[in-house]
Amino acid sequence: MLVWSCIVLILFVRNTNGIHNGVDAKFDFWTFIASVSINGYQQCGGTVIDDRIILTAAQCVQGIPVNNITVRVGSAFVNKGGEIIKVNAMVVHEKYEEYVESDDIALLWLRTSALSRRVTKIPLATIEPAPNDYPSNAGWGEKSLESDVLPKRLQNGVTKIHERKVCIQELIQPIGPELLCAFYTQNDICPGDYGGPLILANKLVGIAVTGHGCGYVGLPSLYTNVFHYLKWIDQNSKKLKKNK
Repeated sequence: MLVWSCIVLILFVRNTNGIHNGVDAKFDFWTFIASVSINGYQQCGGTVIDDRIILTAAQCVQGIPVNNITVRVGSAFVNKGGEIIKVNAMVVHEKYEEYVESDDIALLWLRTSALSRRVTKIPLATIEPAPNDYPSNAGWGEKSLESDVLPKRLQNGVTKIHERKVCIQELIQPIGPELLCAFYTQNDICPGDYGGPLILANKLVGIAVTGHGCGYVGLPSLYTNVFHYLKWIDQNSKKLKKNK
């Protein structure tokens, strides 16, 4: 049942490989997704978790002046439609370090509410996904490694959660509870997808942070484990709202 509940999120229209081996997404299932741009250029994905809060990866925005960051919501297209909203403030995890996957999480505070008829927020997972669960991912990332070709339309796919020891063995690096290990039939996340959502049972379970070879080397992908950071998200969301 888990496989079919995820596959229902995918409309097999045509394969354009944004998410590696992904398909054109039916936007009605992804109304909470956001495109994060730096200086007007799409950089990452993000997720609407409150009316003015976007959850994304720290790697996408660390060191970037907030005035240079905008978010597009309400559109399946990376370069048109929906609404572009400026970012007024952000919080990057205090322990995040570049090129280290752990603590790769950030919150963006928008100038105005993102919610509309075309934009919804998604609840956060209250339990961690289990091995052999099949969540869905989505994004506007590169079509292939170092191609610099981005799909104009949102792509999505299905991946599979594995035990962390699989990633430890395959990637030869420590993987703790702050990360999720995922891989399934060549599905992979690519540059441009990072920061985007991993969804299971209509809840946000992960944030895309690292793909390996954009699907061409058969290695697992890593996602920030949202469940592990629930307290951090709650505390810093309250700080952003208080200081608005």
